[in-house]
Amino acid sequence: MTITFHPDGRVEGSGASNFGSSGNIIQTVVGTNGYRTDRSALSLTGSVTNPTFLDSNCNVAITPQRSNSKILLTWSCQIRLNPSSFGHVGVWYSPNSNMSSPTVVEKSHGPNNNLNESYRTVQNDHYMFHSWSRMCWDETITNTNIRYYGVAGWAAAGTIVYGDNGLALQLMAQEIAA
Repeated sequence: MTITFHPDGRVEGSGASNFGSSGNIIQTVVGTNGYRTDRSALSLTGSVTNPTFLDSNCNVAITPQRSNSKILLTWSCQIRLNPSSFGHVGVWYSPNSNMSSPTVVEKSHGPNNNLNESYRTVQNDHYMFHSWSRMCWDETITNTNIRYYGVAGWAAAGTIVYGDNGLALQLMAQEIAA
């Protein structure tokens, strides 16, 4: 029997069930390269349940082909920490395209079980400009409903800023077979 690859992504034929075995990339979605066209900096405020999203044009939407997949999320951008600042910048998931009711994807670590100090400077006399590239896994997939992801953050103290200099925001989602 022959193997047929359909334009909608279906594969039929002998051995078709062997495609996408555990650990293989099933699909990749790359968001738009983001940059603030008005050249103004965006101060990150809010909290883990109500973060500031860096650039909604860079959000990605992915529809898992399997209900037990994992989604690997990789992002990069320029972040500035003002003196004596700390907080978190990372990836959030939402079942809604407007990113309402977001849930942070990264797992926390430490005795306080929070993400407040993911980015921190204890120096009170200088700014830190960093180009961050990070990755995380979304292991909460239980169905094949569309999923929305965006990069966001908040400053628990001081000021954390995106968009004044450096790398533009980029976000990529890859469905990985379980």
